[in-house]
Amino acid sequence: MAPVRNKMIKKMIIAAICTAAVNCTMLDSMAGGLTKPSFSFQKLDIKNITLSEITFNLLTSVKNPYPVSLPKSDLNMNLMIEGTTFLKDVKTNMGKVEAGSVKDLPFEFKLSYDQLQQLYKKFPSKELLDVKLDGIMGLPIPEKFQLGGKKSVDFPFAESRQVPAILPTVDIKNFQIMKPDTSKVMESAGSNQNLGQTAVGMLDKLLDGKSGTSPTSMSSALSGLDMNIDTQFDIALKNLAAAPLNFSDLKYDLTLKGEKFVSGVPDQIINQGKESTVKVKSSFPLKTLSAGLIDAIQKKNADFRLVGASGLKVPGLPDGILNFQYDKNGNFKW
Repeated sequence: MAPVRNKMIKKMIIAAICTAAVNCTMLDSMAGGLTKPSFSFQKLDIKNITLSEITFNLLTSVKNPYPVSLPKSDLNMNLMIEGTTFLKDVKTNMGKVEAGSVKDLPFEFKLSYDQLQQLYKKFPSKELLDVKLDGIMGLPIPEKFQLGGKKSVDFPFAESRQVPAILPTVDIKNFQIMKPDTSKVMESAGSNQNLGQTAVGMLDKLLDGKSGTSPTSMSSALSGLDMNIDTQFDIALKNLAAAPLNFSDLKYDLTLKGEKFVSGVPDQIINQGKESTVKVKSSFPLKTLSAGLIDAIQKKNADFRLVGASGLKVPGLPDGILNFQYDKNGNFKW
């Protein structure tokens, strides 16, 4: 039995030595050895752009090199753009970080154009802006590895990325409603030639901006014609900051005086540096013209709402196509 007992004692001594060695290694690492947890600023993307704010996606990660998990780790960070602080003392609980693992920590934050406008004025010609993320990552020390009562270790970090300088605007320009050929109006009236003649006269007055017939009477008379009227206009997109923009795959929905007018996709998008022109050619059914829309067309003046979405590519950033959503209210004359 003595040899067996000796073997057991020897195994226990070896296990104790190994455990002590691990503890010493851990304590040494926690206390300032070469192997430490690390924080990484992996990616900064623009998730979405509107006419009032930019939404950023921030991807960070924490690496835990230790053979034990780190529970309830804390992160405190600041975000600066070109030296101006936009987010300060952002605190978050990273949760448990498993042993020997890398944990992704995504964040989302929004900056309004009111916040960014003053910054752009300081750097009117700078296309890409420097974004710095710095702070402190606080990691708890597991109880069995604590030394001298020290329960946590703080690791400072500072990393930088770049984002484009963007402050887009949207306007409607060169709006026209095309007068149809008399022959097409008469054809759409069919056998009711009196209706055709009346409609030709009404359309002449309507599209030339002449009064004389009430919008209600016009709407009633024109509702009998089964034909479309062509319209065309430009959607003017401009970046008031420095970055050149390339728009693509734009969809639009235009309402006049609160009523749906036309929607669809444009025929052509012309990108010229900081300005883009979206060429729209569309049509609307004549029989759907309400008295309100007819009144607006007569006066060549209307409140409008232009809603849509577009792909947006910023030259110099390898982030693919960004999502630009616009919702513009205003008034325009033509």
